[in-house]
Amino acid sequence: MRVRSICFSFGIAALLLAIGCNEVEERLSWSPDGTRAVMRVGNELRLVDTNGNLSATLLSNVVSAAWLPDSKGLVLLRELTVTNWEEAARLLPSQEMATVESLAKGLPGLFKAALASADGDSEAMEGKFFKPLKMELSEYLSPTILYLLDTQPAVLHQVIQGCKNPTKMEADLSNLSTTRVAEVSVLLLASNQALGQPRAIERTLIDLQQPRPSPSAPVVAFVRGDTLMVAPLDGGTNRMQVTDKVEGIYDWTPDGKSLVYAVRLTEKELSDIKLVRVERRTVVDAAGTLVASNTLPLALSGSGFTPRVRCLPDGRVLFAGFQQQLPAPALAKRESRFFLIDPSLGTNAVVATVPSAAGALPQDLAAFVPSPDGRQIAIVESGSDSVAVLDATTGTLEIVSPKRGWKSRIMPAWRDHGELYFAALPEASATRPELLRWRNGAAPQMFSRSWTDEAVSGLLEKPKK
Repeated sequence: MRVRSICFSFGIAALLLAIGCNEVEERLSWSPDGTRAVMRVGNELRLVDTNGNLSATLLSNVVSAAWLPDSKGLVLLRELTVTNWEEAARLLPSQEMATVESLAKGLPGLFKAALASADGDSEAMEGKFFKPLKMELSEYLSPTILYLLDTQPAVLHQVIQGCKNPTKMEADLSNLSTTRVAEVSVLLLASNQALGQPRAIERTLIDLQQPRPSPSAPVVAFVRGDTLMVAPLDGGTNRMQVTDKVEGIYDWTPDGKSLVYAVRLTEKELSDIKLVRVERRTVVDAAGTLVASNTLPLALSGSGFTPRVRCLPDGRVLFAGFQQQLPAPALAKRESRFFLIDPSLGTNAVVATVPSAAGALPQDLAAFVPSPDGRQIAIVESGSDSVAVLDATTGTLEIVSPKRGWKSRIMPAWRDHGELYFAALPEASATRPELLRWRNGAAPQMFSRSWTDEAVSGLLEKPKK
């Protein structure tokens, strides 16, 4: 998950792009037909065959990738970097361009006022102007500066002259003008090669996350800011807003017509507990057309981690949270468990606890993935490199890779119901992370033996000394 934020900290301003460096990311995904996987190495997109052979780079600037249901293409999330307004104008939607041009009329005056409040010291602008006014600057800051530098440089030059160090402020403004455009697009594949360039579905300055195509309909869901959206795969302009305040990871139902997701009920800054409502909403009708149906509330859940909602092949919805206890214990003493609910039962549906021994599961259940048949759940946690598989029927927990002191940074990926791929150190004395393959009843085998050190370096995070 990627989180983009603007921090106005003058010398002059810093654009901070956090790339989920402390999170377990979905970087490996097997195609529905099981013949190959897509692997993100840094920001490069590659393919992997069943023998572990890693392809050359197909595309760069990739944040995430999800397979189309026919295994013949991918839905991508990319981040495009632009350094001139002409290029930005080619990529941005007209509404966002108009917003930038409107903001450009007032931004020089804002800079001038901030400098005046700080007596010309650009380093003091944040503390003496922006913080007292509790001003939050958005993704529009960088493109607005870029627009001014390229189209009205004299206007900014005049403002800069009010600064004690105009040369430094000019350099800072130039650095800040680099603009990032998020893009959801479709890339078709011919054998193991890209078939032309990606076809854009959505481009925006707003943060985009989790593009996931429907398993059956020609539409794709994605998160725009904190709003869950659905759009046609053919690039059409029709859009449907499913819900706002979406929290964590969502999923499609097996029939590809509905979405299951968590909606935030508490403000992030006000509580250590994430209280959410798990919901389902049908967004595609029998003809494959986008439709706005009623929302079906399924369950309330509280946790100390980012919620993840997954739909099993039989339609039941899987999520994790705290075991409900009254009176509620302190956060550190609450036990995390998995839960299931069957939406087909409507108002008669009740939440069922997935069996597991007391204290067997980690407190952080943010990173898990059910097997394709829904009978097993692979679990990692961001604070360690241990990988476990839980039998969702019996509650038996098998540690398939023990803790070795590192931290997992990639989600496990199932190829089929009995074959799992995950990152680990192959042995306690190893210093190079590897991608391992585990099959039911067998010891894990090294899958990435032929990969370069660069390709495996980000699979695990080395402990700090």
